[in-house]
Amino acid sequence: MIKRARGADASNPHKRQKVVHEAPTSEEIHTSRQLMQLLSFDQDLQKARHGLQSFKVFLDGLLSKNGADDEKVQILRDYLESAKRQDGEFEATSLPDIMETWSFAAHANNDNIMSAVAVTLDLLMKFISQRLDFTALGLGIGRTLLQTRHQELIARNLSADKGKEFIFSPTLRLLREVICLDGGTLAKPMFRGQSLTFKSLARNMGMKHLGTGLEDFKRPSARTNAIRFFLSALKFLPAEGKAELLLQRELAPALTKSLLDDPPYLIFEILDTLRNHVVKDGKLAGYSKSKLLNSLTLGRLASLYQYKHNGSSEEGPRTTVEEAVHEFLTLTCTSPSAGVLRPQSGFYPRNIDPDAALLPSAEDEVEPGLESIVWMNKFKDDVPVRNVILADFIQSSSLRPWSSQKHSELLVTIFQAAPELVAHYFINKRSFTFEPKLSATWIGYSAFLFKTIESPLPDFFGHKNGFAMLPPPTSIMIDNILPLPMDQKILVKCLTQKVELISFVAVRLLVMAIQKLQAALMMHEEAAKAQNKPLWNDSARKLVDAFCQRAPGIKDVIACYREVGDSDLLQREATSKLLRLYYEVTPQVALMAKFDVSPLLISAIKRLNEAEETPEDRALQLVELENLLAVAGYSPGMRWFSKTQGLSLSPFVALLKVSVAAPIGVSLEGLKSALGAVAEEHQLVQSGSGDPLPLLTVLHSIRDSRNLASCDALWALLDNSTSRCATAPVKYLEMIKDLVSDDQSVATKSSGSLSPFTFALLEQLPFAISPASEDEISVLAHLISTYMLYTKGTSDGGDGFNALLEKFESAFSERPTGKKLLKKYTKQANAARELQSWGADFSTGEDEHRSQVEDKQEADQILSEEALANLLSAPSSLVQDNSALSKWATKEADELVEEGYAASVVSLLASEHTSIRKEALVNIAKMAAKIKDSSYEEKEQVWLLLSELVESCKGHVDTGPIPNFIVAFAQNALDVLKDPLHCLYGKLNSFLIKGPTWRLDKLPLVYDILQDGPELDDTYYSELSWLFSYLLDGVQAEPDMALYHNTRLFERLLSLASNPYLRQNLRAQILRIIYRSTCIEGGSTTLVTRFGIVSWLEAQSAACESQQERETYRALLRRIWETSDKERAAVWSNGGIKDVGIVN
Repeated sequence: MIKRARGADASNPHKRQKVVHEAPTSEEIHTSRQLMQLLSFDQDLQKARHGLQSFKVFLDGLLSKNGADDEKVQILRDYLESAKRQDGEFEATSLPDIMETWSFAAHANNDNIMSAVAVTLDLLMKFISQRLDFTALGLGIGRTLLQTRHQELIARNLSADKGKEFIFSPTLRLLREVICLDGGTLAKPMFRGQSLTFKSLARNMGMKHLGTGLEDFKRPSARTNAIRFFLSALKFLPAEGKAELLLQRELAPALTKSLLDDPPYLIFEILDTLRNHVVKDGKLAGYSKSKLLNSLTLGRLASLYQYKHNGSSEEGPRTTVEEAVHEFLTLTCTSPSAGVLRPQSGFYPRNIDPDAALLPSAEDEVEPGLESIVWMNKFKDDVPVRNVILADFIQSSSLRPWSSQKHSELLVTIFQAAPELVAHYFINKRSFTFEPKLSATWIGYSAFLFKTIESPLPDFFGHKNGFAMLPPPTSIMIDNILPLPMDQKILVKCLTQKVELISFVAVRLLVMAIQKLQAALMMHEEAAKAQNKPLWNDSARKLVDAFCQRAPGIKDVIACYREVGDSDLLQREATSKLLRLYYEVTPQVALMAKFDVSPLLISAIKRLNEAEETPEDRALQLVELENLLAVAGYSPGMRWFSKTQGLSLSPFVALLKVSVAAPIGVSLEGLKSALGAVAEEHQLVQSGSGDPLPLLTVLHSIRDSRNLASCDALWALLDNSTSRCATAPVKYLEMIKDLVSDDQSVATKSSGSLSPFTFALLEQLPFAISPASEDEISVLAHLISTYMLYTKGTSDGGDGFNALLEKFESAFSERPTGKKLLKKYTKQANAARELQSWGADFSTGEDEHRSQVEDKQEADQILSEEALANLLSAPSSLVQDNSALSKWATKEADELVEEGYAASVVSLLASEHTSIRKEALVNIAKMAAKIKDSSYEEKEQVWLLLSELVESCKGHVDTGPIPNFIVAFAQNALDVLKDPLHCLYGKLNSFLIKGPTWRLDKLPLVYDILQDGPELDDTYYSELSWLFSYLLDGVQAEPDMALYHNTRLFERLLSLASNPYLRQNLRAQILRIIYRSTCIEGGSTTLVTRFGIVSWLEAQSAACESQQERETYRALLRRIWETSDKERAAVWSNGGIKDVGIVN
């Protein structure tokens, strides 16, 4: 078989040609003419590449340090000013030769030229952005790039193959420079062509850096350039464009695809931009934010906690990436305006209305219980939540609170912001158990659980307006109080562990949980008073039962306390507190244990008496003692006044001694209240006598001057007196009656202040005096004198107390020195008491009088005229600038609309001079033609608006100024037409196509907004805001005020302002219109006599709760009165205005 012959030169036409990469050549540039020749279009692409490379080297020199000398800058300026081509009458193209070269290279598939053009233009725009005097030239180049044919070239570069990063990477840098130029002037036009200018953005953002290690800061990868372009768009796009950009679903995953491999400076830029221009952007809707900040994005950002490239770079960060991402996630997940956190109802699940339950009527015999609520027991295994994004995020594997403190802090902060997530999280997160094992992981998880339990309960359990009719499900409440990992079996294991740290952690967790249970029960009590009492009481019982089923029993806690060593003070204090809380919060369960606290209390007292501890340790022992005392109060078998083995005193007196010996500054309120309750229960004092334990008060008053702890005679006396009084209180009560019957001067009220203990003390005093030393006698005399005078001071007794004091003196008859000391101390105490009684309040009441005057002045305070003007006076947008007639001619079509040149020419229609009005009308017609012939996207609508304005004003410019409201409408309409996403875009276009002219005696579009509903449900207030702005600009003179009056516009405005749901900023706009009307001659009088503004302002002032708003209304009322015809207003009101209080 014969082979097929090849070509004459025997070459294979299908063989791949060898690609030879040649380095581009360049030459030094000396003049702008030379530069123009180098960059002129030539189909010889080698020459074109030579020219572009020469220009690149030239720009590199300008951008280098100390390279931008005046001569080179002037060369560039001359070239840019000359490199323009007029395409048609109204459109110009900058750098036409470079654009043609780029287009030809694209058709010829020459990658080198396509890359060289992008690199050169990027360097050019970078230099221009650094020079304010080049801004106009840069804007011209930017608008040229945004022409449709050039956008297609950009799109061609951006969609190049993945291996051609040298093409699309510089193109991305170029787009970023264009969008950032002049504060984002070209951002909006660029986004209009997003199908081309943002082409393949997600792909380019998702391209991973293939080099080893981090990329070089000076040579950013394509991913870095794409992300920085995307971030620049977020910075400079308006809210509507930004929202549309964020709706592109593929951008968020591409942005966060490989964050762990990105350089630190890029991560910081991402976080800063998202925080400042997405999360904190108040104009951006939460729905749009949530498209970017979804659970996938949050999870990938959370992976940056493990970021390992925090090394220094040329832009070395001040904080680590971990700290920055933690701050960002905390803000994003807890800020209601960030779009992630949704409104929720706390412990009430989604789709549950606790106020809509059908309960049995009051006529039914059986009271309704929680069993009658269908959904009450449905949420043990699953809790539907409203914050779905956060629920998915916290379940992700990126967050491990047991191994990272910051993960734990973030989760707890989220739980506090959205309490509904706590139960949902632990129900679905069962991968990590709380089985006791002393490890860093277990300790970390314990800390996380502690912080979770420590989080406060939401107000009203999450219901918005007070307590709901029905309580939340018990299962959700208990999961927030004692989370699911902490079940009874595991907690008992923790308490019985030999490792002290594990049992201590478990005790602290239980203490926090039972305190939270206590707070929940108090909230149940409050709710029962306001709502359905049987249901809330039933819920409280079920909550206690659920807690007891999940928490260890009281016997386990007691066993744990008994196992704690004497030296482990922290553990003893925590466990005793847990015991106390069991008795206080769940007494019905704790008392079933029949626990005798006496041995533990006596042991605690012995430790206090025997050990010599530091003040800090003694304070802990006192707290433990207080806890045991509280438990003892629930124990009916406690023997308070019987001596036991190991104690020389009874527990009651031993506690008195402990209290006296306690360090100064330690709180003893718990100990004092417990001893007072015991004294009253055993009739040492009479009930209702004021001070529950005057003896303890007296001991504390003299302990600074006496060494009471070492006075054995004192404590023996008190021990005998208290034990005898507690054993036979009737005997001493009879002694009180005998004293009253013998001495009629002792009133009934005074006899109530006399305690049985006083007579027991009198009876036992002689036995204590006989063996006492002289120092002890002095202490006893001091105690008796102070005690008797204190008792006398708390009552109205006189001679009866003196007789009793004489009996105490006679008890010292065997020890004359003691009797003398008793009289001495009594005399000193009487003198001190007399001096103290002289310390009366000699104040004249001036402060009280002055405060009343100040309160009255504050109540009558009204804003000053200057403050009112600062608040309500708004500058007019109808400022007339005659130079606008010449400025607009040199501007592009989009500049005329976007930068306000068209609006400035329109405002001249209201000029007082006929010649200016005529010239303005002619210029508006020319401007409309220029815009129609341009490539501006909204050119048809803008041309129609300006043409109708011209037609409507043709026959009126000679007779006088065009009405201000017509000019204001045209100006504000331009703002609508330049934004297709504006809420009034549809209504305005409908208005424009109704007819070729407008009536100049009617307010355009006003009643379409006020009477017809909005086109979209959520744009009503946005439409009103635009309308109020237009009406404010439209009322400038008496004719405008007359039209507002004749059309009864003020009636509608005042009616709208009376709506209690109207937003505050809209109400402020209405007040600005009223204030502007007072600046017009006769405006205030019209408001008073035609629209009842006085009574309306008074009603608004009385109804508002804010003091500042009230002052504003009153100041505006005063302003209206002062600028009105007072005589006419007074006659019109028949003197009624004087009753309002604004007439001096």
